[in-house]
Amino acid sequence: MIQTTKYMQTLLKLKEQKELNFSSVPKELLNSLLDEKLVIVKTITGRKKRVIVNEVFLEVYKDLEDIQNATTRSELINEKSHSKTKKISVQDGLYINGNCEILGVKLPLFNKSAVILKEIPVIEEDILIIVVENFENLIFWENQLEFFQKENILFIFRNKKMLEFIKNIKNRIIYFGDFDLAGIDIFQTQIKKRNKNIEFFIPKKIEELIEKYGNRTLFSKQWNKYNNIISEDDKIQQLINIIIKYQKGLEQEFFIK
Repeated sequence: MIQTTKYMQTLLKLKEQKELNFSSVPKELLNSLLDEKLVIVKTITGRKKRVIVNEVFLEVYKDLEDIQNATTRSELINEKSHSKTKKISVQDGLYINGNCEILGVKLPLFNKSAVILKEIPVIEEDILIIVVENFENLIFWENQLEFFQKENILFIFRNKKMLEFIKNIKNRIIYFGDFDLAGIDIFQTQIKKRNKNIEFFIPKKIEELIEKYGNRTLFSKQWNKYNNIISEDDKIQQLINIIIKYQKGLEQEFFIK
């Protein structure tokens, strides 16, 4: 937890100051940011180097203070963003939450927090796995139990470590992503191929919800890239048709309410 706090503090400083001394950025965090092309390292003189953020970094972490400092659930829920680039983990680890037992430890540990595991754990096969796209949905996992089950459930934030985790487990896995074209593409191109048994969660009355609460700007930003998307799964194809019909997308944060 101490290391995670240090990473968060470093990210906050980077966002505020736009650059930091090379030596002040933890190596693992720096490697992750470089891999995601969120920062560059610039040599100033001799051995002096600076880590400099780019515009993508500022977009990815534009809600960082709100997530870090939120004192009530409503504060966090009301922070709105429609950028797909925000789903980036701050380090290489498995971000988890829920009400099951992992490695002999009963979750959750703290309120409004998540646990980060550096190594992939062995878990019991009767634990239900829910993969989420947004960090808010991981923090406020309890608000979403009504869609799945009340006990023995593990929420996992989608990142590279999660993709490794789901490859070799026999648990029931449900992908709970955004209900838009990009979310469907993520499932079909990144998630499904890791485990053919993973399910795509579609809530009841999704057409009514998209029509009433969907975001047209979200759809517009994605249409050029995903206008040819189709699915072999009839239920997912129906969702695609609904999204195109109303020209709206619905982010999964909506279901935290």
